[in-house]
Amino acid sequence: MNIMNIPLSQQVSATYARNNFKEVNEKAVKEGICIIVCKSKPATVLISIDEYLKLKNAKKTEQAKNKPRRKMTLAELRKDSFFEKYAGCMQDDYPGMTALDLQHNWYKYVD
Repeated sequence: MNIMNIPLSQQVSATYARNNFKEVNEKAVKEGICIIVCKSKPATVLISIDEYLKLKNAKKTEQAKNKPRRKMTLAELRKDSFFEKYAGCMQDDYPGMTALDLQHNWYKYVD
């Protein structure tokens, strides 16, 4: 029986684990994981300390990736921007028009 896509080789019954804990523990150390099944459902996972440290470090790395970033101001975004040199260049060509007006009426200004 393959519970939750866990290979049978990694599963042991709760009774077997209780009676043969040393063997089950050695199996977890050698194979990396051992699932103890109670009443046909996975109940406990035994993993080696190496696997535990890998999981712990992976979790820290994931938390660091998902760390909320500091909000930036518009001035910080514009600072050293490639487009900063073009700021206001359209004001002389189309006085009184906003960028949104120009966007909606672009067809009037195309040759």
